[in-house]
Amino acid sequence: MISDDVFRSRLETTIASLRYWVPQIADAARIEESQGPGFWKIKVTPHTAGACPFELMLRTSQHYDVVVGHETYEDRPVESLELFVPLAEAISNGRIIQRRLLSMATGEVAETQTLVDLGQGSEWRASHRSKAFKDLASLGGCHHRDQHFLPYHR
Repeated sequence: MISDDVFRSRLETTIASLRYWVPQIADAARIEESQGPGFWKIKVTPHTAGACPFELMLRTSQHYDVVVGHETYEDRPVESLELFVPLAEAISNGRIIQRRLLSMATGEVAETQTLVDLGQGSEWRASHRSKAFKDLASLGGCHHRDQHFLPYHR
């Protein structure tokens, strides 16, 4: 982790960059921005059916929360503040897949993975497993179902 003062300065630069990005999609999505002590949040809801909504909360604690589609990933450590503009751009451009691993025996969702292609061979990914499945070996076989999203502008 970097010092709080350095992080906060870089965080303000990242927030300014995201605010600069917003007009590029303002005609294609509803944007809500809020902030409070220790956090800044943006919520983006596309007008295009089939495009992926997202919320991003950046915190001065050097952690972030993100909601992508209907999947929530909380309290993730900020490894690089340079992630967030490319992440927002990739989601708005439809370069995202949500993959659900399903039990062959029951059809229940065992794990949900969110994969975002950031370009140039880079990818952001996050996942969470259903509490009913302690590990994927307990599935007795699985298959996956991918959900693709449309870009905000078509």
